[in-house]
This record gives sequence, structure tokens and C-alpha cells, in this order.
Amino acid sequence: MALAMALSPLISLAVNKTADALIEKICGMLGMDENRKTLRRHLLAVQEMIEDAQEQAVRRLLVKEWLQELEAAAHEAVDVLDEFQYEALRSEAISQQPSACFKVKKAFFTHENPVIFRNKMSNKLKKVLCKIDKIVSEMSKFNFALRDPTPTIFDRDTHSFVEESEVIGRECEKEQIVSELLNPQREKDNISVLAIVGIGGAGKTTLAQLVFNDKRVKEHFQLSLWVCVSTEFNVKDIIKSIIERASGDASKTNKEMLQSELRNILDKKRYILVLDDVWNKEKEKWNELRMLLCSAAGAGSVIIVTTRDQDVASIMEAFPNHDLAELSDIDSLRLFEKRAFYSWVGEPTEEFRTIGKTIAHKCGGLPLVVNAMGSLMGTKKELCDWQIILKSSVWDDLQSKNVLPTLRLSYDHLPSHMKQCFAFCAIFPQDYEIERETLIQLWMANDFIPNDGSMENLENNGRSIFNELHHRSFFQNVQKWETFEFSNVTCQMHDLMHDLAREIVGNKCFTILEPNSSGSVQKDVHHLIVGDLAKFRGINNILEQFPNIHTCLIDEIDDYKPKKKDFYLLKSCSLRALVYQSKNVPKEIGYMKHIKYLDLSGASITTLPRRISKLYNLQTLKLSYSEIQELPSEMRYMINLRHLFLDGCSELECMPIGLGQLKYLQTLTKYVLNSNKGGSIRELNQLNLLSGYISLFGLESIRDKEDAQIANLAKKTNLYSLELKWDETSNEGGTTNSKPILEALMPHDKLKYLHIDGYSGSGFPKWLMEVPIIRNLKELELQQCINCAELPPVCLLPFLENLYIIKMDNLISIVGSTYEHVEESKSLITFRALKELTLSRLPNLESWHKEGSESVDFPELKSLIIRDCPKLKSVPTRVPLLASLKVSNCSEIKLRQISHLPILSKLSIALQYMPNRERDAFRPPKTLEELEMKGYENVYPLEEEEKQLISCQTKPVLRNLEITRSNCFFSCGPGPSKEVALKFWKYFAAVEYLDIRDCDNLVFWPKEELRNLECLKRLIIWSCSNLTGALIVQQQASPLGDSSSLTVTLPQSLPHLENLDIFNCPELVQIPVVCSKSLKNLDIAKCPKLNIEEMLAHVITNPTELEQLTIDGSIHWRVWPDNMEHLPSLDRLKIKNCPGIESFPPGLQQRLPSLQYLIIVDCPALERRCRSGGDYYHLVSSIPDKIIGTDEPKGKSFLKNLPCIRGS
Repeated sequence: MALAMALSPLISLAVNKTADALIEKICGMLGMDENRKTLRRHLLAVQEMIEDAQEQAVRRLLVKEWLQELEAAAHEAVDVLDEFQYEALRSEAISQQPSACFKVKKAFFTHENPVIFRNKMSNKLKKVLCKIDKIVSEMSKFNFALRDPTPTIFDRDTHSFVEESEVIGRECEKEQIVSELLNPQREKDNISVLAIVGIGGAGKTTLAQLVFNDKRVKEHFQLSLWVCVSTEFNVKDIIKSIIERASGDASKTNKEMLQSELRNILDKKRYILVLDDVWNKEKEKWNELRMLLCSAAGAGSVIIVTTRDQDVASIMEAFPNHDLAELSDIDSLRLFEKRAFYSWVGEPTEEFRTIGKTIAHKCGGLPLVVNAMGSLMGTKKELCDWQIILKSSVWDDLQSKNVLPTLRLSYDHLPSHMKQCFAFCAIFPQDYEIERETLIQLWMANDFIPNDGSMENLENNGRSIFNELHHRSFFQNVQKWETFEFSNVTCQMHDLMHDLAREIVGNKCFTILEPNSSGSVQKDVHHLIVGDLAKFRGINNILEQFPNIHTCLIDEIDDYKPKKKDFYLLKSCSLRALVYQSKNVPKEIGYMKHIKYLDLSGASITTLPRRISKLYNLQTLKLSYSEIQELPSEMRYMINLRHLFLDGCSELECMPIGLGQLKYLQTLTKYVLNSNKGGSIRELNQLNLLSGYISLFGLESIRDKEDAQIANLAKKTNLYSLELKWDETSNEGGTTNSKPILEALMPHDKLKYLHIDGYSGSGFPKWLMEVPIIRNLKELELQQCINCAELPPVCLLPFLENLYIIKMDNLISIVGSTYEHVEESKSLITFRALKELTLSRLPNLESWHKEGSESVDFPELKSLIIRDCPKLKSVPTRVPLLASLKVSNCSEIKLRQISHLPILSKLSIALQYMPNRERDAFRPPKTLEELEMKGYENVYPLEEEEKQLISCQTKPVLRNLEITRSNCFFSCGPGPSKEVALKFWKYFAAVEYLDIRDCDNLVFWPKEELRNLECLKRLIIWSCSNLTGALIVQQQASPLGDSSSLTVTLPQSLPHLENLDIFNCPELVQIPVVCSKSLKNLDIAKCPKLNIEEMLAHVITNPTELEQLTIDGSIHWRVWPDNMEHLPSLDRLKIKNCPGIESFPPGLQQRLPSLQYLIIVDCPALERRCRSGGDYYHLVSSIPDKIIGTDEPKGKSFLKNLPCIRGS
């Protein structure tokens, strides 16, 4: 086995540092230059032999042990040389400061005393030199041969990150699975499971991706979800991943909240969920997850499972199973030649093709191996190299399905600097998505990226390494994502590649959840991810146990309460990269001389420790979403700083003076101007390496157009996103210089995203009103530009996809007339690329185009939001692809025209209350799947559509219906108004989700309205203050002696109802559908007149599948009904604000130990009985998730917040 992480780059790094000009200078000043030269000669001697030494270490134990000593000594040498470099940088920084003479004298009498430093460093250098000298003297007895070093590769920039390479040999399997997914027979089941089974490297995930992304599948399913499960089958984490992928919200940790959010997301939609890489064989865990996924699944939902194990598929009751066979020899050869010969000039000779055919056959039909070997052979242009690899012994292992030795062959042929970059990735947990830019910054922090002589190119060199590793199949699932604020590339490692990386690094990289119980020191660990810092009792304990770590990424700090003595080891550690996202930042961080990557995101501090500015080696500083108000004043001396992340720092007041001196700065996400303090806009002049996104705040502080011109934004061609923001108070009355300031802030013409907020000029400057500068924009947001009456020529921008116009008081039309002279307007289609349009708070907007102009085309528009535009009279009509429309508080827009939109699938329309609103007519568009209506009273069905409705054979597709403050759908009693209201409900026959809120006309139970809703699965009624119960009631004797107990005789309706939620209906006395056999979830809250005992008695006496019961706010409830044991499926019980309930009935006591979740809040007597020492404690103590009183369960989720391994 080769030595972990490859020694060649480490020796090269040490050699280069011995020749560093700063180190040479400081060693000369301190009288240690001869020792430096000796160290350099020894390292050069080792460097010449290191390639052969690493090869021999595989078979010679003595050489391996010699290399291990060399590695330890080389790390020590690098640390010593870095200390010299730091001292040189410190001296240089002091010399640039005012009153330098005084500061140098002061330094002599502090801990930075040069005499003390010289003595200390002399001892360190002699010590390491002694070790290296001994190692070199031993080297001669091994008879190492001189080898040429492997070349450094930085030139591969041609790979696409958006899509995987074309897949070969899986076309039939894909079509077969797609056909099964689209089979109408699947509609009979709520949910079914389909498994793809195959050995590692067979292409299971790739096949699942092909199916998942197929256009037919996307159109068939209403919701598509993908979760990578891997070895740990944690139901809570899987639910959280589903929620995060569907909504982007990862904040919830309470299991009940997660389950509720999951139901809201699935919401009876027909969904497809891929559970990738499942290993779980515990049926109970699968049953728990399946129950949750089934509870809110729409008919025809499908779960696709990929697994290596047939037993896993059997446990998950998958049918059918697709056993993924190996690729045929023909397909293997096609894939191999595609990877091996794609970059060759001219056709390969027959000899190459013959050897390639044999190698492709030896890959055993495994796409991962074929890809890796094809990529490897593509780098070999000599026939002899092909012959050597063909004769390698690793092929014997592949015959027994041991893939790692073959993949190891591909690794062995990597350039040495790429070996350590790949092996470092073993630090990440299996199957996690890794952000490319963060990974590159960590590589840089550990000096893994060779310096080609240009400090500016380190990141580009890192991207080239990343590209090459992807091309050689060490990375997969590479995807590019880009938003206004962020642009990045993410990747994953196949689990076999992850296994390979772990095998290579051995103990060098660790992901550790628990501290070592023995407390033994582990000196060979260099890179570490830590789970919960509280379990380690502070960072000092980590540094004591792992004294030589260079990378420490701490995932969870919330429960850790530090003490002052917990950080002293930071002063002397060798850390190069630290993620410490705590509320507090210890001052000792300012003493970390070696640190190059520091992530303090989320810190609650308003200022950083002053010594932070003395971290002269620091390259990356992340303060995102912290409460920082002011940065250290001496940051300008942090001359190696390249990335400063300040996004989300809403409290930041100004920037330090002199930031423009940071000549390598590439990332500066926020720059705040303050007329009273801090640096000016001029500081940006020399920062032409800035890239990505920058937000300029406080532009009202710029008093001179010349200052803005000096900022020279046009020269910052690596910026793709720009935000220009004035304080909104500067809009009051307008400022006289805002237009020339904006004119001077003209960006380059390749900008993709532009947001302008708070601009007070009377019109936009010339560069914004003409196409050339803004031609490449993909997104434009204009907010609070209240004095502008015309928009830029947005309709003529060929790449504009997102347009947001917010609070422009003087805007009358979207397409103006002032740019009719623009040449592009004569030939281009208007808004030809626009996909998303938002118009908000435009009080004077009247039309889409000037009177007399052509109609506006939106050929690609898919989402349109119109809010608070009271004068706008219509929605655009030429919108052939419009799928989502939201209109609120636009009283002039008529519902009739919305009814005719051709492919609308989501519609939300809302009005403020208008008692005398003109009569309107409405019919849901035939393609509509989701409808939300708020505030509509005087609305009737479109009568002219009745005949067409009756004769139409199109199956209704409206699934989700939300009605709020829209009394047109209900009538208080019989009569003509009732008949009109009922006509609407003919459109709703396919509705599965119905939410009714704040409808005062809803007095009696909506029996007639709901009669035809046979597909309904969830019914929510909220805050209908007049709702009493059923239309026809018969009073019976009440055990309470009053009229609160009413029974209703209704035919069985809502046969598929599974969820019933009723909240805040103070007059409600009866719920007639609680006897529905399909009911699974019953939630009742704030309905004080409802007789809970009688309602539950009805539930018990009828067969039911009730799984969740919630009673909240029933202050008069005192007694449970008998026979509560007749709820065999109940596993979630929540009782809140019911002080009269003091006990559980015997039947329910029997059920308590089987519950999965229990919440008892504001029920004092019941809480006492459920706590430790209470009557029911032995019954509830085994419930996995419970809240008794104010006790909140704490959910842990390892590595969910770590920025470098975001979940997708």
C-alpha cells in the first residue's frame, strides 16, 4: 500500500518554502541562513528519490517505516518554515504602520521579542534539521532509483458540470422502468416500491438519475424528490432531507414538526421519491418511514430504491426488482473508447484499439471501472504504457468482484498533487455533496495546490484539479448551481471511490462522533471532522488528543458552553483550517499563526478580536450571517486574504480603511459605505480580482461622482452578480447626485445578475437604458426606484430570465416608448427568455405597454406574480407556457380572463374586502391543479361554459383547493344563492386537499358542497366563526343535560378522507365525518362547544385506521369515552390546553407504550402522572419522541450545517 496522501507534494512544498524570499530574508537577519540552506539540500536529495521510495514502500516494510518518519519530519519542517514566514510577514506589516519605529521597539519587550524568537526558532530549526539529516543518511542503503516526477496538470477546462456524460448501455433498462412508472395500474395503490439492485459500480444511481430526470416522469409526477440514504438508515434524517430538498428549509429538528411538515409537502400529491444507496435491513425502521410516506401520498406515488442487497429490496417489499446486469462487451468497449480517445488527435492505431478492447473486457462490465480505466488510458499516449497496464496484476482481483485494486490503479497514475487532493476528500462522510469552492479553499489551506508562480491562479489551478478528478471518475454527480448571491459546483464521490480514499489515507482523516474513551494521543491524524464539541469538553481536548491536526471542521457547537481555559492550545497549534461556528469567538484565535481557512459564520459577536488582523497567512475568512458590526481596523495588513464572506451580516456598519491594499482579494460579498467612518468606495479601485457576487450598501454616502468612477466596476470582469443599494430614507425627496453616481458605477457587459434598491434618481442612466451593457443579464431587480417612470429596455434583453419590479411609484407601463429607437427592438421577440416575472407595489401601473404599441409577448414565461397593482387592468394574454399565477390586491384584474389561460396549473388570487365590488365570473382553467382564492364575494360560475363543461371528456385535474374569506362558494341557507354556489363545486370533483378559512357564510356542515368530492383526502376548516354543524340535526339526550350533543344521520360521504383538521370554530357542536373508515389523522383545536367525549365515542364505535389524534383547547372536556383500546393504529397522541383531563382511560393506557409520539401540554394533572414518579411514567417512558409540559426533545443531525458538505 502506498503511503497516505502521497509524499511527493509535501517534500516539494518544503523545498519551495526553503527558497521563499521572505523566509530567506528573515533567516539571514536572524543568522540562521546556513541551516536553511542545509535543510534545502537535504530535502532536494530526498525529492529526487521520493517517487521510487513510494513505489518500494508498497512491498518493503522497512521503506514504508522510513517514509513515515520522513513524512513526520517534513510536516515539522513545514511548520518551522511557516513560522519564519509568519515572522517575516509580521515585520513587514509593522514596517507599514504609522510610527513604525515605536512599534518595533515595543515589540522587543513583548511576547514577540526578536531575541526570544531567534533562540526559539534556532532550536526548532536545528531539531528538524537533525531529524532530516538522519533520514537522508539512511536513504543510501535503500538504493533508490532516480525517477522523473509526475507532471502537474492545470489545463483541463473543457468538462461540463451541468450534466453527466452520455450514458451507454442502459437504454433498455431505463425504458422498462419508465414504462412501469407510467402504468395506470399504479394509480390503484397509494404508494409502491421499485428496486434497482446491483453490485457496487454497476450504475444503479446513474440509471435512477436517468429515470428521475426523464421528461415523461417529470410530467407524470407532481413532486420529485431525491434522498441519498447510505449506510445509516435514520428515519428522522431522511424526513429532514426530504423537507430540505422540497422546501429548502432545514431548520426543524423536532420529530413531530418534521412529520407535520412532511405531510404538508407531500400533501396527497403523486410523488416519486428516490432513496439512493440503501443498506438498511431493519424492517421496523422501514415500516416507520413507509407509514409516514404513505400517510400523505397521492395515488400512484412511487419510491425507487437503489441497493446492492436483494434482502434490502425484499424488506422494503419492492416489486418489481430490476437486477442490474453488467454492461455487455460491446457497450463496455463503446464507453471505454469514448473516455479514452475523446481528446486524441486523429484515429488511434489498431494496436491501441486491440489493447483497449481487452482492457474494456477485463473491467467486468462495471461502468465505474470502465469510466475510470478509460479516463486513465486517455492520459497515456505511448503503446508501452497501455501494455504495462494491460499486464497489471490488479485484473485478477476484479474477477472476484474486488473493485478497489482496479480503481487503485487509476489512483496510482494520478499526478502526485492530485493524489493528496483526492485522498483529502476521505474526510467527508459518504454520499455528501461537496462544494467545489470550499473544497478548493481547504486544499489551498493545506498547501495541496502547487503554486505555479502566480498567486492569482491558485483557485483556477484548484478548479483544474477538480475538473481532472471528475474527468477520471473520482468525482461524480457534478452539478452547477447559480443564484443571485451564490454560484458553485457540487460533487459527490461514489461509495467505492470513498472507500478507496479511506483506504489510502488510513488514519490521516477522521470523521469522529464521540471522543476516544481511552484519551490516547493520535499523532498521525491530520484532518478531522468533529460531531458534537460538547462531548469533547472543548477544543483544547481535541488538540490534546490530535496534536498534529491541520484541518478541524466542527459540526455542532450549540450545546457547548466554553470556559476561558478551553482555548489556550490554539496559540501553539498547527491548524490550517478551522470551522468554528459558535456564538462566541475566543481571542486565542488571533494567535493561530498557521491558519489559512477560518469559518466563524453565525457568530453573535459585534466585533472580532483585534488580533485577527495579525493572521497574516489567512486566505479565507467566513463571517456569513454573523452579528458583526465592525471589522478590525488593521485588516489591510492581512496581505494573503483572498476570500472575505460577509453575506447576511445585516448589522455591519462600515468597512475598515485600506481594504484596497489586499491585492489578492477575490471574494468580498458585502461592502458597506458610511459617510461618518470607514473606507470609501475608492478602496475598490485596485481590487480587480474580485469575482462572484458583491453587494454595495450605503451608496447615499458617496458625495462625488469621481469617487464612484475610481471604484472602476467595469474592470472587475470576474463579477457575475452586483447589488447596488441606497438607504431607503434617501428616497425622501430624492438626492441630487444619485443619477451621476449610478452612471459612474457602470459594470462590465458580461454581468448576469443586477439588483438596484433605493435609487432616488428621476430616471436611469444611459448604460441602463441601452442594451449593450445589460445585454447578458439573466436577472434584474429594481426596487424602490420611486422616481423613475420608465424601465430599462427589459423586453429586448435576450437572456433575461427573472425580472422583479418592486415599489416604483411612477411606473405606468412595463414596455415604455423611450427606447423605441433601439435597433434590437425592430427584430427581437419581446421578453423572449423571461421565465419569472414579479410586479409588486406599483400603485400607478396601468398597462403592459404604451398605448398604440404592439402587444407584449411572453413566449417562455412560466411564473407571474402581481401584487398591489390597483390600476392594472389585465394579465398578459400571450403567455403560452404560463403555469403559475399569483395575483393579490389588484382590483381591476377580472377573473374571467384568468379562466381562459391555456396551461395554468397553479393559481392564487386574493383581494382585500370590497363590499360593493363589481360582479365577476370565474371557471378554473381546465389544466389547473392548485387553486387558492381569498376575499371573493360577488363571483358567479361562467354560465357560457356549462354546456362545454358537461360535454367535455377531459378528466378534472384540480387537486388542491384553498378558500379564504370567499363566501361565494357557500350559502347560509336554501334558495337561488345556494344553487349558484353549488355550481362551483362541479369543478372540484377531483380535489384531494380542501382548506376552508374565515368563511362566514359557512354555517351548516357543507353536505351538498362536499357530496361529489369522492377523492378528498384532507379537509381543513379554520376560523369559520359561524359554523355550527350539520344542516339537518336531531336532538338527543345529552349526558350533560344540554344541547351540546347532536347526532347526524348522513350517507357515507368522503370515502377516502384521511385527514381532518378543524381549528378555532367556536360555535361548532358536531362533526359528521369523524366516522369515516379511512380517517387516519384527526386534529381538533379551539372548538370549545364540541363534545369531545361523544365525538371520540363515534370514532371508536366505527372501524377506523386512526393514527394521530390531537385535541387542543377543549377546556370543558372532562371524560374519555369507554373502549379507547379500539384504536389499534394510533401511534401519535397530542393533548394540549385541556386542564379538565386528569387521567387516561384503561383502554388508552394499554395503547400508550406503543405510541411513537406523545405530547401533553397545559394539562397539569395529566402532566404530573406522565413525569418521572407518576402513575403513567412506566407507560410513556419508552415512547421515542415526547413532550411533557415544556420539555422539548433535542434532535441531533450530524453534519447538516457544515458549509463544505451541504445537502442538495
